[in-house]
Amino acid sequence: MSASRRAAAPPTAPPGRGRGACGRAGEMTDRRLWSYKEIAAHIGVRIDTVRSYRKHGLLPSPDLVENGRPYWYADTIRSWVVRRPGNRRARRDAED
Repeated sequence: MSASRRAAAPPTAPPGRGRGACGRAGEMTDRRLWSYKEIAAHIGVRIDTVRSYRKHGLLPSPDLVENGRPYWYADTIRSWVVRRPGNRRARRDAED
């Protein structure tokens, strides 16, 4: 893999919005930023699959783009996972 293709560490969340930040009830609190790599690991697919999801408009808009790289807050992705098409786990859990 060339140096230009190596994944850089995700940037940190903006000041005052770190993981566990206090807020109103029901407000997202996990503000860690995830790249394609973390999203792929979370949902159990290949990184190229996540890129394809974005290309086809199946991922939410990135919460941050830094140096041309998109990043999403962990809570943004977790809420998308519950609603995403083909999420058999959410349907199975709803039936229980």
